[in-house]
Amino acid sequence: MQRKLTDVKVKNAKAKDKAYKLADGGGLYLFVTKAGAKSWRYDVKFNQKWITLTFGKYPAVGLSDARLQHEDARLKIELGIDPRQTKEAEAKLKPFSFYAKETIKTHDLKDTTIEKKLLKMQKHLFPALDGKAVEEVTAVDLLNILKPIADKGHRSLARDLAGYCRQTFNYLLSLQLVQNNPAATLAEILPKPKPSTNFHHLTDKHELALLLKGVDNYHGDAVVKYALQLMPLLALRPRNMRFMKWEYVDLKNALVTIPSAEMKASREHRLPLPVQAVAIFKELQKLTGNKELVFLTSHSSQKKAMSENTLNMALTRVVNPETNESFGKGFITSHGFRHTVSTFLNELGYNSDAIELQLAHASQDRIRATYNKAELLPERTKMMQEWADYLDGLKNGIHN
Repeated sequence: MQRKLTDVKVKNAKAKDKAYKLADGGGLYLFVTKAGAKSWRYDVKFNQKWITLTFGKYPAVGLSDARLQHEDARLKIELGIDPRQTKEAEAKLKPFSFYAKETIKTHDLKDTTIEKKLLKMQKHLFPALDGKAVEEVTAVDLLNILKPIADKGHRSLARDLAGYCRQTFNYLLSLQLVQNNPAATLAEILPKPKPSTNFHHLTDKHELALLLKGVDNYHGDAVVKYALQLMPLLALRPRNMRFMKWEYVDLKNALVTIPSAEMKASREHRLPLPVQAVAIFKELQKLTGNKELVFLTSHSSQKKAMSENTLNMALTRVVNPETNESFGKGFITSHGFRHTVSTFLNELGYNSDAIELQLAHASQDRIRATYNKAELLPERTKMMQEWADYLDGLKNGIHN
């Protein structure tokens, strides 16, 4: 839903000759009387009749609070609950989704993690559970939702959802709103996830040389080509590549700095750039230098990053120069580049701490030890320049 009002618009709304409305979206609006009094209202159809809900007067109730009340009312109406009911009745009728969201607030999670959890629950749990009183939900109800998901091969997802249910009902137990936790042992009776396998990556010098040559000759979108060329030079996670902003890139000092909020370990990550990477970034500047994101394809909107699938599909279309056929699926993935870089750098004998720091997944003990040495940045700078030169040598047949 697109919201239209801002705090400034609400504050500056003045009295007119007649009362009027300022729409915010979804039926919510600010009602301004001839005398200048302001109140939040919501016109909606319930049980085949139009009703008007009032959420309070401005400024006692601000824009954000009005929107929260509006969203709550919309959810109730979708569930067939009269939003005009008393607070006492409301307390008995709050759906599972309400308590799931309250549970999440008690956890110290990153915004991206919260978003992923909510998306999973909104798709698989809320539609099935919100139509039933939370105190009446049984283990069989939950199993009937989750087992079909696991049977379709999504075992990890099913167990994740079981965990979310267990956490939510533990929260309800602590509030003494339910007598037991129907999800307490649910994960134990779901099929266990199959052992994970590494992302497809390369360990053979000849295969890596072929891939690098193929990427250099890639004929798809230029921004995608540059992203593929930079992946082995930076060894960043695909998400950090796709959401990289130009403000993170310092070409003068040959350094990329990813802020802590975007890193998996919640720690700022600095990447030294070899001269080959600087040259690629300079070419990218000609295409997206006036945009916020570095990797915006010709088909992208101004603020929407390319998807990881875009990179993975591009890799399947890279042409093997020996066979003149595309490498296809199963050869390497965008995430597999990190495994490839790690494998080769370790085999070439570089400092394992420097490699782990470059990959941004050093252990806590290593972090404490190495960050006191300025993140081994001089050593990593030398290592990554030598690595970039090594890749050039592979393409030119020097190391084969």
